[in-house]
Amino acid sequence: MKGSTRLATMCAVAAFAAGLCLSPDLLAQRDGAAPPAGRAAGAGGQRGGGRGGRAAVPAGPTPRLPNGKPDLSGHWNNPYTPNMASAGRGGRGVVDPKTGEPLMFARKGEKLNVEAYPNRTFDLPFTDWGLKQWKEYDPVNKGDYAGNCLPFGVSRNMNSPHGVQVLQTNDAVAFLFEQNTWHMWVPTTASFKWPEDLPEAWNGISTGHWDGDTLVIETTKFNGYTRLDTDGHPHSKGMKLTNKFLRTDSNTIQHTVIVDDPKAYTQPWANVRTWTLKPAGDVLMEYSCEENNIRNLIEGSIKLWTPPTDID
Repeated sequence: MKGSTRLATMCAVAAFAAGLCLSPDLLAQRDGAAPPAGRAAGAGGQRGGGRGGRAAVPAGPTPRLPNGKPDLSGHWNNPYTPNMASAGRGGRGVVDPKTGEPLMFARKGEKLNVEAYPNRTFDLPFTDWGLKQWKEYDPVNKGDYAGNCLPFGVSRNMNSPHGVQVLQTNDAVAFLFEQNTWHMWVPTTASFKWPEDLPEAWNGISTGHWDGDTLVIETTKFNGYTRLDTDGHPHSKGMKLTNKFLRTDSNTIQHTVIVDDPKAYTQPWANVRTWTLKPAGDVLMEYSCEENNIRNLIEGSIKLWTPPTDID
């Protein structure tokens, strides 16, 4: 199936397909070609893994910045995680952020009898508000902000399947997401202060600090419009999202995500994942949701999303 036809079909079937909608030519490149010779073993754990065809080099010591801190710079294969309750490939499921053990909570695994999604369960420690959001999430019939080409939010960006380029200095780190060509900039020095009058944002406002060799990024001040992942696990405006990054060698980052949101969940919970460095010839590609999804919105294949009213 040609890229443009395949793309239109994908987007018509499910509104959340914005997470997979590249321009037709690039989609054909990505999905139509056979894996290039020399592709690193295991590089294809997500869509686009291993582009460029150069094998990864053996792992060496953790590279460091002039200030002695680990340098996270590189083009990373971050695991595609559409469902944070199971953490996807390369993850360990939902764990207790304090102990690292599997998270235990009341009603775990209980079937919810949601007509549109019969397999939906009580898979995270929901509050009543969080459970309502989870049961009512229906991107196909009610519209989804991602299908409308609006910002995914920092959590869903980190979960996206297309890779991320990290650029780092002594004072800041930038994440360049191939997903929709978005970015996130994070100061890592205590001397930097964000303006206090910044509005709530799709990606929230992030600040970073070092805990030994681990970079800790805390994000707050969300606008409440986004979801944590493609499956639609909710969060509130008051969520504190913590992303921890520990570069264990030249080819690997241990990534820990902690969700602390008392309005949506009765207790904090976490994912632990492993990022691997992409081969040297694998580069970020242009990504345009607008090129395709807007037409599907106009034609009605994707339902128009409207902001929720119960986010405060």
